[in-house]
Amino acid sequence: MKRRDFLKYSAILGGVGAFPQILSADPGNTLTGFKAIVLVDTQGGNDALNTFIPTGSDSKTGYNNYRIERGSGVAIPDTDLMGALRNLVNGGELQIGSASDNPYNAGGTNGAKHYMKGFYLLDKQNFNSKIAINAMMPELAYWLDQGRGAVIQNVGNIGGPYTKSQLLGDKTKRPPSLFAHNIQNLLAHLGVSSSMTVPTGWMGRLADQWGNVNSDPIYKMNINLSGYGIEHAMFGATTSPMNYSYMGPTQLGSDLDSAYEQWVNETRTAGNQDPFRNLIRSLRSSSYAETVQTLIDWNSVNSDTDLQGITDAYGNTIYDPTSQHHEVTKAQMAMDTPVNNRVIESFKTVAKLITIAKDKGFKRIVLSITVPGFDQHSHLKRDHSVRLRGLSLGIDAFMRAMQTKGWLDEVAVVSLSDFSRSTASNGDGSDHAWGGAQFVLGAVKPGNYGVFPDLTVAGDDDISHRGRLIPTTSYSEYYGKILEWFGASDSEIDTALPERQNFDATRTDLNFMA
Repeated sequence: MKRRDFLKYSAILGGVGAFPQILSADPGNTLTGFKAIVLVDTQGGNDALNTFIPTGSDSKTGYNNYRIERGSGVAIPDTDLMGALRNLVNGGELQIGSASDNPYNAGGTNGAKHYMKGFYLLDKQNFNSKIAINAMMPELAYWLDQGRGAVIQNVGNIGGPYTKSQLLGDKTKRPPSLFAHNIQNLLAHLGVSSSMTVPTGWMGRLADQWGNVNSDPIYKMNINLSGYGIEHAMFGATTSPMNYSYMGPTQLGSDLDSAYEQWVNETRTAGNQDPFRNLIRSLRSSSYAETVQTLIDWNSVNSDTDLQGITDAYGNTIYDPTSQHHEVTKAQMAMDTPVNNRVIESFKTVAKLITIAKDKGFKRIVLSITVPGFDQHSHLKRDHSVRLRGLSLGIDAFMRAMQTKGWLDEVAVVSLSDFSRSTASNGDGSDHAWGGAQFVLGAVKPGNYGVFPDLTVAGDDDISHRGRLIPTTSYSEYYGKILEWFGASDSEIDTALPERQNFDATRTDLNFMA
């Protein structure tokens, strides 16, 4: 066997399913049905105010104050595109067709110009015209308009229901390194806002308690597809996630496979043993076999006829087994910059893994996706337009698969981010801030949830003089509602989210899960 071939196979041993998950108590006999969580990290700090535009009439939390405080340079104009979007729904599906049909099309291919055309006002499904979706996300707006999503206001890392005066008077009540990307993103994954030294994440702590909930020797409950770094949320003290490429498991060539088998199984005399060969033999019963099994499952799901028949809003086949990539062209989108195709492929892989999990009779699965590039200090309109367009297309690819399969009531797509951006613009973008809106799709009660913040710069909810809004819902509360739906008990949730006990358990404005 050539050295490069050996290295390829050695790398596989550290990839999919290489290290067995240490098991603790197994609650599998108490969980019913199937449920999946898809964590979507908009990394870099998504500008929530220009993603979910506040459109209410309140003088502090509504659109007029948003427009005043953001300024005309970056505030999305008050032009409702929902009528144009609804006209594109045919047979219960969004069908955009040609580039000129894009509701955001403002002429030409300038994404920044499209970005400022307007928004999709959510005027039904309990949204009550208080929130609108950025023009670059027609697919997300469609799913919310169909009652398949909820928007939770002003979520962030905060350890208790602290007031502005408390946070100004005692800085220890603030998260460490507030406004720093790496620390705030880490805290959002840990599910603990007061310390960045906690060694485990919130989903990892649940996995520690549940163990091998699916009674499967290969697939773990937590599967990380980030491709952009370690997803700390998925790591526990005694459990770790399965790491999976956003394009699926590594493919093994048949010739190389045969050569590998021959090399591993070569008989050696007692005095001529190869320690590497012996190590591989000891590991292959789990690691190599696991890699082969994931490939078998992957090839099987690529033959799923339900998935193969799904097309996107432009008529492109999404789950085409003969093509490695599903690409929406710049011409179709009327844009001069392509979206990050990895985002769309990640959502497709998640849909396939859920299909595999359902076929195997699993009870619970958690999958993690990272969507990078949301740190728009400058060129907000140009760059944010591309990020939102790619995210919306990825969401749509996933949601169409779940709808086709009849599984929308069994999944929850859950967004998170480092932080949101400042209410005040710096002229060409927005800066690091704190609380911001998040979304959940799938098995939800549609509508707005949480508390709309006062958008006034230097106002009651601004910790600074830049419009850095103090969260009114903590990640602990937000995640806690997800885990309640997932089937965790109160004690299991409190172990996974220890700061949740600092908040009012009787809140009724966060019951967004179905």
